[in-house]
Amino acid sequence: MISELIERGVIIPAPQAIVLEDIKPSRIMSGAKLYPGTILRGPNLFIGRDAIIGEGGGALIENSQIGARSRLMQGVYRDCTILDDVIIRNGAEIREGCLLEEGVELGHTVGLKQTIFMPNVVAGSLINFCDALMCGGTSRKNHSEIGSCMALYNFTPQGDKFASIFGDVEHGVFLNCKPIFIGGQTQIVSPVHIGFGAVLAAGSKLTQSIGENRIVSSMGHECDHEYDPNIISRPIEKVRLCKYYIKQLKLLKHWYRNVRIPIFRDTEYELLMRWGQNRIESGIKERENRLSAFVEKISKYLAIARTSCDTTTINHLKKAIQIYKRRDPVKIPETWECENIRDAVQLQMDKNHLDYISAIQKYASLFDN
Repeated sequence: MISELIERGVIIPAPQAIVLEDIKPSRIMSGAKLYPGTILRGPNLFIGRDAIIGEGGGALIENSQIGARSRLMQGVYRDCTILDDVIIRNGAEIREGCLLEEGVELGHTVGLKQTIFMPNVVAGSLINFCDALMCGGTSRKNHSEIGSCMALYNFTPQGDKFASIFGDVEHGVFLNCKPIFIGGQTQIVSPVHIGFGAVLAAGSKLTQSIGENRIVSSMGHECDHEYDPNIISRPIEKVRLCKYYIKQLKLLKHWYRNVRIPIFRDTEYELLMRWGQNRIESGIKERENRLSAFVEKISKYLAIARTSCDTTTINHLKKAIQIYKRRDPVKIPETWECENIRDAVQLQMDKNHLDYISAIQKYASLFDN
């Protein structure tokens, strides 16, 4: 199998130091380079043209899809989809449900799970950023930034997991929004929604949503008081943010189905885009399951609260359940005339030889004018 890859133009400097397990050789494109210590595993694996895998100590790529010219250094990459021109440095652990779009760059020792980075998001080193969607910025120089030693906490003492969103999909897909800046050593407790243009000063601690074009600096304070693990704080806000996050994922799924996939139809990258949609779908399922479990916990706590809590707390719990049950269909934005967008972007790519990112931004500039 290794000799077949070499004949097809895959660069393997040390063939004896590569492990291939249950892969389809036709899904490793010519020009891809596999460094010693690399392990490629799984029938759903895809490596794009001129991608560089395992530099700096080898990498495990398992049932993941890697786009053209992406550079993945030593790390573990399982059940994730990484598009073109992504750079990930040593020590990464990119787990299931992750989708990293074009131009994303991660420093060393970054851990992601169920996370979506839209184009040009840049993260420093020593970062935990699970269960999140982030967008913003217009280029590699004007990008959304996550500072080093930053932690996004998604797990509560009660065992619940929440997700946070930075920007929004409705505007973020056009790649013309203000970047979001998260300073180094910042701590964020999910769920929160951070608006475009927001700045979180280095060392800040954030537990609430902030709007667009806001700057926040909060170093926190020590506290010591009695703790009841059964108390559910901010139930209304948490349910609302969970439903909002699910809506954003459904919008992104719509974008992939109606714009990205048709644009790349009948090319080798149609498969990559379809896997990107699959990651979004897995994220929707994950968040729906987590929200359902959280609301079930609210219902159980409500029975206890009726005998031990004040009226305000009881009403908040009831309202949270009502919000969860409320039908709230996803509305496609008026600016999303997907057929027109798709045709316009396809024309720019075919006529002017633009890549997808440049074509989308060209369309957005015409739309703004």
